[in-house]
Amino acid sequence: MSISKKDLIILPITDEMNNLAEYMSEKRKLFEYPRKGYGDYDSRGINKIKTGILGELCFLEFIFSNLEKKYGHLPAKERWEILHKTVKFSYNLIIGKFDDGFEFKMGTKVIDIKTYENNIVTVEQIFNGLNDSGRPLNLFIDESQNAKADYYVQVFLLPEDKICLAGYYKGLPPLATWMPNPAYTCPVPDLKNIKIILQYI
Repeated sequence: MSISKKDLIILPITDEMNNLAEYMSEKRKLFEYPRKGYGDYDSRGINKIKTGILGELCFLEFIFSNLEKKYGHLPAKERWEILHKTVKFSYNLIIGKFDDGFEFKMGTKVIDIKTYENNIVTVEQIFNGLNDSGRPLNLFIDESQNAKADYYVQVFLLPEDKICLAGYYKGLPPLATWMPNPAYTCPVPDLKNIKIILQYI
């Protein structure tokens, strides 16, 4: 099923999210590996780290709000049993070492968040390209990355301090070997609806 504009999950970037991403990116910068294409981490790289954390916080907010809606009314002991023994949700915000190729876990599934780092884009650009070329933007995973997740979620920063979950891909998409730095890619319309991932909570 093709992803359309109505399937995007759009959330505000709150002051709390922005402040936490700023704080964590400053602490993470010291330990970052300067991957090719990411520039000098003492200048523009810090914004890329912050953007990635904002993408993770967007997914966290989406999952947390649904967990709270589904289980928040339950007595504490019953809720604990479900969340820790059945849902098994966790968010691994790591500083000081490489992550294990993912940030989130739900049950036996691990999830990696990929945030488009080069531009703030509009919804129109997500589906029609940066220059209105008609070619949509892509989920993008560097071949050189530690790619071990079950699901890859694509996130975009939007104007007016908003952020969106565009969709997800199960496993790795096809490898684009023709690129200067080969990457696994999938056009946004070919992703799966992010709401499907809620079946794991």
